[in-house]
Amino acid sequence: MYYDDDVSQGSGCVRGALILALVGIAIAGFFYFSVNKATKNLFPTISNPIAARPTAVDASRPAVIQSIKALNKLETTTYIAEKVIQAGQQGNAVYNLFLGDKLLLIAHGDVIAGFDLSKLRDQDILVGADGTSVTLTLPPAEVLSYKLDNSKTVVYERQTGVATKGNAGLETEARRIAEQEILRAACDGGVIDQANINGQHQMEVLLKNLKFTQVTVKTQAGVCTLPGGAPLPPPPAAPQTGTQ
Repeated sequence: MYYDDDVSQGSGCVRGALILALVGIAIAGFFYFSVNKATKNLFPTISNPIAARPTAVDASRPAVIQSIKALNKLETTTYIAEKVIQAGQQGNAVYNLFLGDKLLLIAHGDVIAGFDLSKLRDQDILVGADGTSVTLTLPPAEVLSYKLDNSKTVVYERQTGVATKGNAGLETEARRIAEQEILRAACDGGVIDQANINGQHQMEVLLKNLKFTQVTVKTQAGVCTLPGGAPLPPPPAAPQTGTQ
């Protein structure tokens, strides 16, 4: 059996390479500190081209406005509701037997509220002289969208008289009313107030991520309207009653 224990030559090569590497590091370090010192002494107003640079953060007001407006529509809360809508035309027993038309719709929908950040004005963002403090005044919270969840909205019951095929547009009308009533429920449930609370918190987090240490976010009282600002329509009338 044979063992090769002659490793002296390989070890010598490794030691030689290690010594050369250490000498190279020492020379490079000496060169760096010499250049750095010479640059400061000879050209005190010129920065060292090989010195490390701090990370730049633009905290000016235009930059902050641009960062916030880039969010466009900020959705801060979602209100989910269920409504049962009865629509149609009903009368006495004889009328209902021949001409009655009745629909019962179980509707599910959601309302999203938040902020249209394109409405921010320059004066709504105040950056302190030291660049570390900022005060943001958000525009009034508003309803951004509302819609039915068609996967969960169903016609539970439909009754028509023996002498009528019923109103072909009744379900469409019932769905339109259901959307409005879900929005009304969200408004009554405080969706605008909740949007303000959530929006204030989200913007505080955003501004702190922009390196501000003192952050103040102000909200304004909003009015619950249709998207775009139109007032809510009046509640629907009771189903029509026919005559004999």
